[in-house]
Amino acid sequence: MQLSITTLASLALFAGVLSLAAVGTEAQTKIHGCCKKVSTANITVPIIGFRMQFKKPPCVRAIIFETTEGEVCSHWRQEWARQKIMELEMARKARNNSKLFTASTTAIPKTTTTMP
Repeated sequence: MQLSITTLASLALFAGVLSLAAVGTEAQTKIHGCCKKVSTANITVPIIGFRMQFKKPPCVRAIIFETTEGEVCSHWRQEWARQKIMELEMARKARNNSKLFTASTTAIPKTTTTMP
């Protein structure tokens, strides 16, 4: 019976060490390939784009923000992340509308009417 208590104590210690290691790396998770873990911390560097990543083990569901310093994996349920996505989408739509407006106003041909 002594052996099983020692084994359980060792497993508990190992689990504690792993959880501390996971908490220590939560700040901002930069990716290589796909996001295997996400951060709940707010991103402080400029964000220039984003994409969604769906869960497909070992990859987890995440929002991958493209920043001026690289890509960062963020938790998809964070309110600040949802707000940032809305801001980025509104800016993208505004850019597309201004391009469309410019293209349509320059593409209108001049028409001349000749009187017989």
